[in-house]
Amino acid sequence: MVAKSEARPVLATSFESATLDTGAIHDELNRLWAELGGPAHGGEWPGEMVADTHFGGGGLMRANTLNLVAVASNQRDAELITDTISRMHDFLPSRTIILIADQRDEDNDHGGFNVHLELREQITGKDVPALHFEIISVAAGRAQLANLPSLVSPLLSAELPDFLWWPAGDFAINTLFGELQELVDRAVIDIAQWGNEITGLTVLRSLFGEADEDAPIFGDFTWLRLAPWRQLIAQFFDPQDVQDCLSTIEEVTISYADLRDDGSSGLAAAALTVGWLASRLGWEVREPLERRKAGGWTAPLRANDGGKPRDISLRLLPDRSPHADFSLRHVEILSGGQHSGKFRVERTDADDMVTSSQTEIVPYVSRMVYAKRPSSVNMLGEELQRFGHERVYEEAVAMTLGLLP
Repeated sequence: MVAKSEARPVLATSFESATLDTGAIHDELNRLWAELGGPAHGGEWPGEMVADTHFGGGGLMRANTLNLVAVASNQRDAELITDTISRMHDFLPSRTIILIADQRDEDNDHGGFNVHLELREQITGKDVPALHFEIISVAAGRAQLANLPSLVSPLLSAELPDFLWWPAGDFAINTLFGELQELVDRAVIDIAQWGNEITGLTVLRSLFGEADEDAPIFGDFTWLRLAPWRQLIAQFFDPQDVQDCLSTIEEVTISYADLRDDGSSGLAAAALTVGWLASRLGWEVREPLERRKAGGWTAPLRANDGGKPRDISLRLLPDRSPHADFSLRHVEILSGGQHSGKFRVERTDADDMVTSSQTEIVPYVSRMVYAKRPSSVNMLGEELQRFGHERVYEEAVAMTLGLLP
């Protein structure tokens, strides 16, 4: 998903305005496309852009995939968003709208807007026309933040899916997020950005607690980071002679990334892993997570095997190792009784994970697995190609809600 060379800007323009005229933005985009070599007008009138992937007769190819709305809290974050999109390959948004909503920005507190428009070019291969796409960046003064949602809808290219990407962790408490999610089909978030306090996870209830058929479908970078963990844990129990251990699990211990300098942590990843295990194995949460005196969290779970209840002890432990970056350091599952066993997955560096297992009938075995930690470029590219519900994720989130106080 990462391009050999980043997309580069080929034409750009900037302007300031006390009031934002979306028609003026379309006029400027049309002018840039015409200058690049397209038709005299990019669309029939302001607000209407051509949807053809080829036009102009000059070998000019234009992305025709989706609209992406991304929100940055400052100019630096906006540049990171632009960089991420520019390094994607094979699948690019037709139009990206970056809203820069910095409530601390005193320099732009005059009540106006700063607008920057770019046409970017991605080299697709030998003897193939370069692929071009648009980036619209709008920075608003504090007095105009409430007006940002109203300008988004007229800027969305018609008849394309609409995605919202909110990289920061304040989305569930930000009124702008609530208004923007009503305009899109899918919202991409990262619950790892919520931090190290379990109270932060309670915002899950506001997003998933009440089913609404009109609500957007959610994608989650934290869930994507857990993909190799889920796969490796499931592989432990593929052999028929090991599956009996599932019915005697007594303990689950997960160590997660402690609080990072940017405020993110792996607590959400740990809780979501428990939600995934519980949803797949039919466990129940007896009581919500409770803080341990020694650090971390604990909770009692319960399994029902043919009507016979079985208690499971859960521990979530913070880990300061850099190997746990954003996510987990290790997951350990212990089974007891006549089908006892120990199953462990551990990340050892950014590229590798180690699994180990041992049961009453299967001797100790360990292996190293290549599992490179995914980048934002990889994860965004994957999410932008996913349009439907991800039921396993949604069921895992539903179970995670039971862990919250």
